[in-house]
Amino acid sequence: MIVKSRSDEYNYVGLRLLDRRLPELHEMKELIHSKMHMAKAGIYGEVRVDEVFQKYSFPFEYVVLHDLSLESNGKFQIDTVFLTQYFAVILESKNIGGKLRFKQNPSQLERENENGKVDIYESPEIQIERNNYLFDEWLQLRGINIPIYGVVVLTNARAMVIEPPVKYPVIIHQTIPVFLRNIPREKVCLEVNEMHKLAKKIVASHRPYFPYPMCERWGINPNDLLTGVYCEKCETHGMVKKKNGWNCLRCSHVDRLAHEKAIYEWFVLIGESINNRQCKRYLYLNSPQSALRVLKSMNLITSGNSKNTTYRWDWKEIASRKT
Repeated sequence: MIVKSRSDEYNYVGLRLLDRRLPELHEMKELIHSKMHMAKAGIYGEVRVDEVFQKYSFPFEYVVLHDLSLESNGKFQIDTVFLTQYFAVILESKNIGGKLRFKQNPSQLERENENGKVDIYESPEIQIERNNYLFDEWLQLRGINIPIYGVVVLTNARAMVIEPPVKYPVIIHQTIPVFLRNIPREKVCLEVNEMHKLAKKIVASHRPYFPYPMCERWGINPNDLLTGVYCEKCETHGMVKKKNGWNCLRCSHVDRLAHEKAIYEWFVLIGESINNRQCKRYLYLNSPQSALRVLKSMNLITSGNSKNTTYRWDWKEIASRKT
């Protein structure tokens, strides 16, 4: 039974929007572009894990919780938790192809691609160990004592493990059902109703992770970003506001709501609030009145009066609708 699906991938969205507003020659362009593709690959890998749990069931009571962000003595994020009456399993998915070496001292993951290039990633073992410790601590604080296992799940068909992990097993996503069925179910730690109550507590404690504003997170000066309204058709910035909507001077595409996407990007990339003057400059509007109409049309949260009014987006409210 899946009681929590994945939320929108806020990090990937932020990286994608940041990538398209960074000039081609910006010093951070290559790094952000690379991080964006890594985040996208991660989403594909998580989808493959999700599909496994959608297709298969188990001959015992269980609960599946995806994409958890919890807090104990530290904040921690878990890809997937498989919860039963007997144990819990943390599944850490990795969509990485090539020759993989799970190195020790220091703990890291090395990936060698077809051209012999070696990339270094954070060790999945360290991620699982930290999440295992913090999740166990989270449970203990609520009077729950249950064994917690961990497993690295590879979702890329081109992955070849040359050096396996030492502390945790590594499997491919197709074998998740077999792996979970083979874990001994020896001692009942939770009654069925207690297991479902615990799942509800976990979901209620989930706090979506927002990496915004992206410029602050990555140390990028907001003044470096390309401004103007983005044209989805020809992928350029600088659409012009006219009576029939926003017009692209390059391809003649018209979009009546393009300003909403641009303001959304402001909150994702630059800051949690915007004022009339900033909006006018950012959208290339001709007057403060035009900026005021744009901001008022979006049902944003306001504070202050007259010229000092600021507008902001309630991210927490939006997240609560999507989890």
